[in-house]
Amino acid sequence: MNCIICNNDSNNQIFRIKELQLGLGEEFDYQLCDQCGSMQLVNPPPDFSRYYPNEDYYSFKMEMKKIKKPGWLRTTKTKHLLYGQRSLAGKLLSIGYKEPEYYGWMKNAHTQLTDAILDVGCGNGSLLTKLYKMGFTNLTGIDPFINSDHNYGAIKIFKKEMDDLRQKFDLIMMHHSFEHMFDPSRALRKALELLNAGGYLLVRLPIMGNYGWHKYKTYWCGIDAPRHIFIPSEKGMRMLAEQAGFTIKKIEYDSTDYVIWSSEQYIKGISLYAPNSYMVNKKNSVFSKEELNDFKKKVSLENQKNNADTAAFYLKKED
Repeated sequence: MNCIICNNDSNNQIFRIKELQLGLGEEFDYQLCDQCGSMQLVNPPPDFSRYYPNEDYYSFKMEMKKIKKPGWLRTTKTKHLLYGQRSLAGKLLSIGYKEPEYYGWMKNAHTQLTDAILDVGCGNGSLLTKLYKMGFTNLTGIDPFINSDHNYGAIKIFKKEMDDLRQKFDLIMMHHSFEHMFDPSRALRKALELLNAGGYLLVRLPIMGNYGWHKYKTYWCGIDAPRHIFIPSEKGMRMLAEQAGFTIKKIEYDSTDYVIWSSEQYIKGISLYAPNSYMVNKKNSVFSKEELNDFKKKVSLENQKNNADTAAFYLKKED
């Protein structure tokens, strides 16, 4: 079949991949493109709902609780860390504070506290909650697989697709949701349409053809059959972004040790939710402390080499 990204139909390879995250063991065919090096699902199941069970799938695990509006101290610290606003209080509050990764996302996308932010594939809205606690005030999430809409005031979550939206945003985020979409070109064009001029689209997703694929092949967690409809190479992702009309401002490899220990578990026949999975019970896992430390060191090295298994693409809609 033609590549979903570059349309190539010559010399493509087929791989049989098992569903490993939930431990169902069902098999699916994936095609590896000979030209752009991207992977795509060939035989999607007629019903995906069983692969996103609300009681099991990790994005839906936590329920949001009522959260208080961030006070002056918290927003002062955020302004100091994100925008370099000089204040004694901000400096003092920031001493010894280890910035979570989402601070970097906001910095790289030049996001202001009043900007309209959309999280596509938001799950339970936990990331939006973190941004609200930082001081962001205009937060929307959409996810077609949640049970119902939720309105938390400054945070609104809808059981919707991007095509259902008309509102404009200054930042759209796709944190490991883009690869779940059947038509990536159309999704990027829709994101461009929903962005205000000068706005950013942040896409974080697995990258085909790097360390994990070469090391683990069909057991690589980045394939995640059948939930991942496609897994682009860096070349493929560049093609998609540029064809949609975006300017690529930054690419940052951001893999974590999850990529390694989950793939290692899959080789051993341990699903993500098994009783001895490292995610479920760290004390009962099959890995030693030394192995886990080695996983972290290896991931850090591959990130530095731009050869890791996940990356963040900062795409801008030019003025």
